[in-house]
Amino acid sequence: MCTLRVSAAKVPKPFVAARSLSSKVNGISAAPKLVAFQKQQQPAVAAVGLVIECADGRRGGKLKTRKSAAKRFKVTGSGRVVVRHAGKNHFQEKKSSKRRSKLSMMHLAPEAHTANIKGCLPYAKLQ
Repeated sequence: MCTLRVSAAKVPKPFVAARSLSSKVNGISAAPKLVAFQKQQQPAVAAVGLVIECADGRRGGKLKTRKSAAKRFKVTGSGRVVVRHAGKNHFQEKKSSKRRSKLSMMHLAPEAHTANIKGCLPYAKLQ
């Protein structure tokens, strides 16, 4: 949850001015009454500082996905991790066709590896 704190610059207070006409300056025999008026000012839209503070601290740290792990492991819709079988790159003459076709399929990654895979794929929806 984030809180918003706004600090505004100081707005000057409205001032009271007196308007007077003295007879000495203007040559008027009867000096008029002093008139006090208050000038209406609109709030200043001057410098407003905006600070966003979050309950979980400073924002900005992002986790990076290990690209080698992203190419090796795929996450299924149910959240399980599948990986390719090993042993399909070479020496296939001595392997039977049934064995080679089984090696072509993906299989579930062992449960012992899921903690490491979670660390390598931080944004994957793993079970």
